[in-house]
Amino acid sequence: EEEEDKEDEEVEREFLETEEGNEDARLVAKCDDLCPEEERTMRLARSDFDPRFEGAKGELLMKRFSRTFNGNPEEVRSLDAIEKSLERVATVIEETIGGVCDCLKRDENSLDFEALKTFSELADFVRDRSRAIRGDLTAQSASGPKSRRIMRRLVHMMIRFDYEIRKRQRLRAYTYIAQWVKFNYSDPDARRMIHRDHSMALQFREQLGKSLTTYSIMCTERAEFVSPEDKAEILSYRLLLRLSAKVEEEEEEKEKEMEGNRSSSSSSSSKLDNIDFRAAELGVLNSPIVSRAMYLSVCVDAGKYVSFFKTIDSESFTFLEFCCVYACLDPLRARYISRSNVSHNRMKMKKEDACSILKIQHVEKLNLLLFKTFTDSGETDIEFSAACKREPKEYEVYRTKLESVAIENLYLESALTVVRA
Repeated sequence: EEEEDKEDEEVEREFLETEEGNEDARLVAKCDDLCPEEERTMRLARSDFDPRFEGAKGELLMKRFSRTFNGNPEEVRSLDAIEKSLERVATVIEETIGGVCDCLKRDENSLDFEALKTFSELADFVRDRSRAIRGDLTAQSASGPKSRRIMRRLVHMMIRFDYEIRKRQRLRAYTYIAQWVKFNYSDPDARRMIHRDHSMALQFREQLGKSLTTYSIMCTERAEFVSPEDKAEILSYRLLLRLSAKVEEEEEEKEKEMEGNRSSSSSSSSKLDNIDFRAAELGVLNSPIVSRAMYLSVCVDAGKYVSFFKTIDSESFTFLEFCCVYACLDPLRARYISRSNVSHNRMKMKKEDACSILKIQHVEKLNLLLFKTFTDSGETDIEFSAACKREPKEYEVYRTKLESVAIENLYLESALTVVRA
């Protein structure tokens, strides 16, 4: 792989020197460690590191992101050092994170707040170090084959970690619903924790969007050397993440209207909106992965929710694509149920049929969605009604098995395994 990178770099360099002039003026990184010496010395003297992520004595200290840069090449890591840093971030994720059910106290069927706190600190670490990696690549105007390979792996890792953030965010929100009697949702502490989860998710999604943009720019600069498959992959992820963010924002606006709060929400889809289709090649636009992303957007806009869920359940739909749209799945399921209350007024549907249509593995998850949409149901049937009551009939929502609610993987592949190819 290293030899192929060198050969590809040489071919690209010869082309650039012939067609566009020499690039020797760009900054040459001189730091070959995970962290520049000056930063390392200062932080070790202050014990300014987390031993869980950077070694008990700071021996695995990694460069932090900094907004200020004075152009000193000693502070910029080489591509080899950046690659090692990315590997280290991936290792920290694998060593620290468990399954989403590890955030539950199974004997009490409640949240493990210590586990959630650790995950939140891990999320801050991953976001900052990923940002520093992107900053070092940008500082040296790197866009060759090795740089693109690093950015591609960084994007994959961030998409998967974004999925982990969203799972825990949803688990906490559903726990409050399932334990409504014990936990007052209007309680300031509950609101504060939900807001913190929401902020963490937005901040990470913003950095993911910027990383995708950086990777896209790299590929555009060396378009002749980037495969159509890689170009299509970038575009599809940007489309799917934009779709997911758009649905989330619409749901947030609805909630604010119900609460009488008309303040504007912070937009995350705006970070992903700048997609210039005119620059895309026809073969890329017609590729299966991009066509699928566009079709899913059309399904959401047209309210074709059954078609949407059929598509994401197809064998060709990859796990990374699933991670991109995960955050909008339950809002779209809720929309389907709410619309069915009108279109299927006074009709019934088997819960197992609804689970099959909406690709829900456990009926406990469906029960929570029915509760959220004020939809009546019995033990086995959903009872649709256009005159939705504010208080649905009693069912097992308060005794929901949170472990079943937490599990929603459509595939056996683990979200913790970082794509290294």
